[in-house]
Amino acid sequence: MTESATSAPPKEMTLEEARDEIKKCEEEIQSIKGALRGISSNNSSEANSLEIEFTKVEGLPDTAKPTLKLQLSSPVEERDVPLGGGKATFEGVETSIATLVVDAKDADIPLGTGANPVEIEPLCILDDPIQPKDEYVKEVAVAIVAAGAAASERTADAKESETEGDAENETKAEPVVCTVTMKVTYKPSGKDQRDGLYDLLNKTSQKKAAALSELRKRSIEKAKAGASAAGSTAVTKSKPSVKPGFLKKGGNAANETDSKGLVSMAKKWYKRVTGPDSIVMKTAFWALVTKDFLIFFGAVGLMHYKGNLLSLPPPV
Repeated sequence: MTESATSAPPKEMTLEEARDEIKKCEEEIQSIKGALRGISSNNSSEANSLEIEFTKVEGLPDTAKPTLKLQLSSPVEERDVPLGGGKATFEGVETSIATLVVDAKDADIPLGTGANPVEIEPLCILDDPIQPKDEYVKEVAVAIVAAGAAASERTADAKESETEGDAENETKAEPVVCTVTMKVTYKPSGKDQRDGLYDLLNKTSQKKAAALSELRKRSIEKAKAGASAAGSTAVTKSKPSVKPGFLKKGGNAANETDSKGLVSMAKKWYKRVTGPDSIVMKTAFWALVTKDFLIFFGAVGLMHYKGNLLSLPPPV
């Protein structure tokens, strides 16, 4: 299993940083999917295992022969482990919810129990779910207090969780009998690796979504900035309200005005009457083309309606 994701505010990124983050997330997602396909192809059905070894004790005389009684909550199992002796092995552990209660005794004399149950989940974290190790080894130190003191401490902790955070509960501090150190060896199963990969895939997908949102935001800001800059530098061209040379007076201006008027009239005459695009030239062209057709159809119409005018007079 992987560590639970902490809810952190999204990091502000530039346009290039957002693109790099998206590319990085894509590569990581592809590698995660490849690792998941590899686990599916192996189809391993072996359960995980948790090996616990009692390695050291502090606070007891050298002649003591301490033994630990380990009680696991999920699955509910119990093992005894002597100091420097064998190992207690638990299989099929529900690492997300399991806890371990540690009781200590010297020969047949009970010494006490652990002040707080040991959470199993932090001991079963896969550092790199894409390339997991065969086993993970960690050491855990547990303070052993008298059985009554441990019960009262748990009751005080429960009361503290129910009251407000500002209120301070006065609890009597009980002396620690001894401190035991355990070596915990965790061997993950295929299911644990798959769960870790799915957790990592979810986190990477969330990072990619955040980077995409940031990229979209930065792109919109860049487009708006470019549009505003283009609007500010644009120059509007308009016709001058006053024509140049309007202050010039005299014969030169009048002659120029007359010459311009004649030229413009000549141009208009040419375009309307004698020019190739004028109405006169177009009419003449179509008349020349359709002349024969008009004569033919005119003669046919004349003979049809007024043919009696063309007939010879009857003989006398």
